[in-house]
Order: sequence, then structure tokens, then C-alpha cells
Amino acid sequence: IRLFNGDIFTCIVKDLEYESGTLNAISIQTQIGKTKVFLKEIAEILPSSQYNRNSHRIYLLPTAEPIGKNHFIGNFELLMLYGGFGISDIVSVTAGRSIIPSIRSDEQISLINAKVSFYRQYWESMEGHMSLALGYNYALLNSFNKISHIYGTATFVGAKSIFTASVYSKIGSYDIYEVHFKDNYYVFPFENGSFGIALGVDTKFAAMKDVHFIGELWNSNITKPTNTGVLLGFRVGGTKLSADFGFAVFTSPLFLPFTSFVWTPF
Repeated sequence: IRLFNGDIFTCIVKDLEYESGTLNAISIQTQIGKTKVFLKEIAEILPSSQYNRNSHRIYLLPTAEPIGKNHFIGNFELLMLYGGFGISDIVSVTAGRSIIPSIRSDEQISLINAKVSFYRQYWESMEGHMSLALGYNYALLNSFNKISHIYGTATFVGAKSIFTASVYSKIGSYDIYEVHFKDNYYVFPFENGSFGIALGVDTKFAAMKDVHFIGELWNSNITKPTNTGVLLGFRVGGTKLSADFGFAVFTSPLFLPFTSFVWTPF
């Protein structure tokens, strides 16, 4: 429940109070006890599943939370269109394709990610829950460079923060990839069977209700500490529109800005 004065309650609605046949107030149960809220004070009431409609991802990192009914479309770096949908609260699918100007269709980047959120645990003694998921992703860097991963993810969702840890392994048959973008040519190694880890956090700022800090740490091969990248940024938005801004740091060293815009219309 969000009030006109900016306060937000995570609660269970216990009772409705009427006056002269018209709803006047609601009684709610919060973590610190029961209280009454008058209807004239309420700006918005949302089911908890819509409170953070981006909980299925940090930035690039999928969490163990399902997409559910929070189907979305978005734009990454202004150069890739992507979207996602959920089937019940179990299956989540995300797919995208780049729209980089002036390069051929067979040089674009495509990807698809599917995960199954198979377990959720609640605790009576504390707010929040834990989720577990298994997933698979498939990417094309140019039409002939196929990269696949399988992964497992654990996510803890608290009152204001989401913490995610993921382990993943590359599967396939290639160790060296050659990528073309028009007149530019790149060669990079990515060994088959590489075992990587990723950590992510999404936390709200107490004084700014619609602003989140998001951060990710990736290592694509735990035997090579130099294969590490860190993403740090902010998410701004409400229940339907959100925007991410930040920068990524790689051990090369390399600094890259990142942006993402997501629309969750339903």
C-alpha cells in the first residue's frame, strides 16, 4: 500500500470498514503490528507480486524469481530489443536481438534464456523468502558463433533487497570465437566447459521509493580471475516503466556505460 505522503506498507489486509455503505478504511497487519488506513490516504494498492516487477532479473543476471504475469518488452543499450514472458510462476522465457545499424543481419546478436523456478521457501520468523531455479541460455554472436550455458540460481528476497548467487557452465564444442561487425574483426577465447559464478544485488533506497541500486559481479571461468566484470548502476521507475543506468568495469581494464528501458504494460 502506497500513501499519498509517500509511505509504503507491506502488509496483509485483515478487514474492510464501511461507513454509510461506502468503503471508508482498511485494517492491515504489518511486521510491527495492526493499524488502520483510511481510503482517502491511499494512492495505490498492489499485490506483492507486482511490488517489484523486475525481481526476475538484476540487470543481465537472471534471478530465481519467476517472471509470472510481469510480461515485458525492453531495449538494451538502445541497440537490442528484448522481451520476456512467464508461464504460471514456474517457467520464464526471455529473448532478444540486436538492431545495430549498418551491419548485416547475419552479423547481429541474438539470444534466448529459459529458466524453471522450481522451489520457494518462506519463514515465519522473518520477512522474505528464498527461491531456486535452473536455466539454459543460447546466444548467437554472428549467425555462426553459438554459445550455450546451463545454470543454477538461488535468490533471497527481503523487505527491501534481493540477493542472487548463480553458478553456470558453458556447453558446446568451440574454444575460440571469431566475430565480425562490418569491417571490424575480433577473436576471443571462451573454453568449452568453463565454470563461472555470478552475484547480484538489487536494493531500494529508503529515502527514494522508486530508486534502486543494482550491482552484479561476473566471472566466466573461476580458474582465471582476470575473466571478471562488475556492473554498478541505478534503476528508476514505477510499476509499468523502468530505466537502468550505470557502468561496467572489466579487468582489461575497460569501462563501458550501460542503459536499459523496460515496459511492463499488463
